[in-house]
Amino acid sequence: MKGPHWPLERVKRLSADGKLFLQRTKALDSFESPRAAYEFAQETIRDLTERSFVESMQHTYDVMDIYGVRIETMGWYLKLYIDEEVPEVTVVSLHPLERAIKTRGGMVKP
Repeated sequence: MKGPHWPLERVKRLSADGKLFLQRTKALDSFESPRAAYEFAQETIRDLTERSFVESMQHTYDVMDIYGVRIETMGWYLKLYIDEEVPEVTVVSLHPLERAIKTRGGMVKP
């Protein structure tokens, strides 16, 4: 089974170094403030494992990795890529799951 397009350790390192950008989508809109969104994104990325990986998808210009994670009692959807021009991790989506998603480690439910 193929793993993430973007090496997970590199994603984690960039995020930990503050090289993180959240797009003005559900990545920011699901939180009370931009600061809360960034903190949650950094914590979520820090704790990612390949067991949370779902798939990589080609979008218009970039390949994005999708993860499904359980945080406390909720399932979350995370879609990201590395913008190599900066470089930084760009989080396109980070929001509660709308439906169950199959990860390498099994099903994650909303």
